[in-house]
Amino acid sequence: MERPVIIGGGVGPMAGVALHARIIEHTATDGTDQSHLTVIHFSCSSRIADRTAFLLGKESRNPAFGMVEVFQGAWKALEALGYGSVGAIAGVPCNTFHAPQIFNLFIEELAKRSIRIQVLNMLEETVQFIQERFPHARRVGILSTTGTRKTGVYHTLLREGGYQVVEVPMDWQEKVQEAIYQPSWGIKAKSPVTEKARNQVLEAVSILLDSGAEAVVLGCTELPLAVPERELQKVPLVDPMVALARAMIREVAPHKLAPY
Repeated sequence: MERPVIIGGGVGPMAGVALHARIIEHTATDGTDQSHLTVIHFSCSSRIADRTAFLLGKESRNPAFGMVEVFQGAWKALEALGYGSVGAIAGVPCNTFHAPQIFNLFIEELAKRSIRIQVLNMLEETVQFIQERFPHARRVGILSTTGTRKTGVYHTLLREGGYQVVEVPMDWQEKVQEAIYQPSWGIKAKSPVTEKARNQVLEAVSILLDSGAEAVVLGCTELPLAVPERELQKVPLVDPMVALARAMIREVAPHKLAPY
């Protein structure tokens, strides 16, 4: 029996939808509905505290606990559908959720509850994706939330892989954060993405390119919604959701992984 894939969504809501779409886009099928993967997508935003707010000390509840509640429901659904014996592969489409203070606790809590769902680490899969797809790149730019930047989790993974990391100046970090969170025109607030948010993200990408970035990680899952292009000025833009989607397909049905 082919294992299903679980999306721990709601972090933000459109990111989960985008991951679901990437899974479909990168699955090779015979043209029938039945040849697609079984995808179970849970979007429970109200249960999961804001990840950046938690990391910046503005939120006391660790988002890990809300996502654990979601995965408890996912496990019950898997058992009801007859997948309890095979388990599932899962991903959480939020870069900031993968900060060790959140992600490590989440994995520990799942183990305590004997929830047999294997959760892939999107950031690790993103670094592996860069290594495999863009071997020429040695200077990697990162755009992310302030929370992700503060934890340095991408820095650690990339530097361990032998990369130099390029970031925008702190005044522009505030503008990236604004493009994501601004309540009247930010990416989280408006769908489709507003022209102002897209232009602000594009300017930030241009700063990284001018600084010599040979690949740019759009390290918040809202950012590829604003800049869906695969490259700018012939420099690859890396969407972590693509890396995660392809990893999920690889784990459950490698023969269905479409060419990139």
